[in-house]
Amino acid sequence: MKQVEVYERLALIINLSRSGPFSWEAVSRKIEELQSIKGMDKGFSIRTFQRDLNEIREMHGIDIRFNRRINRYEVNEEDSGPINMNLQESFDMIHAFQLSKGLSEFVFFDSRKAKGTEHLFGLVHAIQNRLIVSFEYSKYWLWEKENRTIKPLALKEFKNRWYLLGLNDQDEFRTFGLDRITDLSIGTKRFEDSHKVDTLSYHKDIFGISNDPEKPLEKVILTFTEFKGRYIKSMPWHESQQILVDDENILTISLDVKINYELISEILSHGDDVRVDAPERLGEMVKDKAGNIVNAIIN
Repeated sequence: MKQVEVYERLALIINLSRSGPFSWEAVSRKIEELQSIKGMDKGFSIRTFQRDLNEIREMHGIDIRFNRRINRYEVNEEDSGPINMNLQESFDMIHAFQLSKGLSEFVFFDSRKAKGTEHLFGLVHAIQNRLIVSFEYSKYWLWEKENRTIKPLALKEFKNRWYLLGLNDQDEFRTFGLDRITDLSIGTKRFEDSHKVDTLSYHKDIFGISNDPEKPLEKVILTFTEFKGRYIKSMPWHESQQILVDDENILTISLDVKINYELISEILSHGDDVRVDAPERLGEMVKDKAGNIVNAIIN
């Protein structure tokens, strides 16, 4: 059997699992439809299906198992981290584009490309092996580059930009945009993570990247027009997002986050389709920023 056919079958099973628990009959029917559309050899047994699940588990780190309680197959979340599912989506796109020709007539990519992604492979290696890295770093507000030596801990994506999270020479937590890193060097010296920095918790209470440890966690309440609300529901801003009101006129949500630059910028980007209900000071901050924008345009 062609390897391409095997991959397409695996991709179909993974995509089916993203929609929730599914039965053997459902996946069998989907495979038959795929084989018919692609002109593949017909036939798909439960034995082949089990073999596919093992390959998905080993190759992609996504654990799909049979749940006897609901009599369905589903993703075992404990052994299938979100990064595996996200990487699979990217791999699906790459694979689809590799198999197709003449895409320029009907597939259009954003001309804006994220910079710094060439550093991802080396940084992942350094993080996994606890290797100290050094690089030249450019801050947007400074003309000169700074040489940095960092203990890399994790990588984070936000709005199609990648960031390195790590400790500096004083073991202070810092964030660096990969688009501003040059002359990256992966050292041979290993470091001990004696501080046990919880990088996941560091960004848990914020929207975006910047986190001021001194700022308090606040209940942010935002109201959107019904039309804009559809977009907000399809792609939540934060894991703490809760829907308070959802009717024919408005969508009101709450977020448990710290107020930072990225949050204010995101609110402003939605113009008059959003209203800040709480806290009051956030509403004033957004109003002041909007006023500055209007004054800048007029002047």
